[in-house]
Amino acid sequence: MMMISAIQKICLYLLSFLSPAFISILAKILVLIFFSKKSKKYLITKKNLNVCFPDKSIAWVNKITQKSLYEYARTLLEAPYLYRNAKKNINKLINKVYSENIIDEAVKNGRGIIFMTPHHGSWELSGLFVSSKIKTFTMYKPLKNTILNNFIVSGRKAKGATLVETDANGVKELLKALKNKYAIGILPDHTPKLNQGVMSRFFNVPVNTTTLIYKLAIKDKIPIIYIFSERLPGSKGYNIHVGSINKIFYELDEIKATNLLNKTIEDLVNKNIAQYLWSYERFRNRTGVKENIYN
Repeated sequence: MMMISAIQKICLYLLSFLSPAFISILAKILVLIFFSKKSKKYLITKKNLNVCFPDKSIAWVNKITQKSLYEYARTLLEAPYLYRNAKKNINKLINKVYSENIIDEAVKNGRGIIFMTPHHGSWELSGLFVSSKIKTFTMYKPLKNTILNNFIVSGRKAKGATLVETDANGVKELLKALKNKYAIGILPDHTPKLNQGVMSRFFNVPVNTTTLIYKLAIKDKIPIIYIFSERLPGSKGYNIHVGSINKIFYELDEIKATNLLNKTIEDLVNKNIAQYLWSYERFRNRTGVKENIYN
């Protein structure tokens, strides 16, 4: 076990020094080895794309499936590089930030912020970027692999973020953070357990959706800011897209507000469809519809 742990540590350390161009090459190799057309990740990705884009051709679905898995592999491999470089100067990783003033103004207003970061593009960079702007608390489910878990926790704390577990105590910590006018980060496209979310629609497909953002934001009308770090072609860094949720959100009931959040995620995904995490079983734990589409 000690030998395996040592090898894991060495691999993670070496990955942190690989250039984005080399990571890109390594990602292509990873896809060939682990994401064949018979692999679970490939089949889930293709199923999700088929149900979300029923009017697209077979050729388009096959093309985006391959691209999405490649982007997913890059997400996994680039994390050590991002963690190490973010500690030095996170701005060197970023080409351009669109509407950065939205974050700056929310920080100045001092009411706390909810950052909505879907599994899109480099969500690791998104987390690092927002925590460089304001003290941020984010939810995190510990991994069984201790070495990898400790590495990710340490990396995500590179710009000062505080990680809380995905349980009732973690939610209390998020509430406390907002009360103290800090920021919190939530993945809005995480699938809740059966009967723990509300049924909404994502690309017109019934989907079980978390209501945590609504519950945390609605009482004090906490500003909700969404963020997407788009990986640029040719390993030329990232563009960060920032926006704020329409204020009508606070006038809606739970289901309509959730529909608005999902529509916002759709708009983000459409900026770069291949960089969304289509290999995740987003359409499970649903009620009132045929279950499970992945069988």
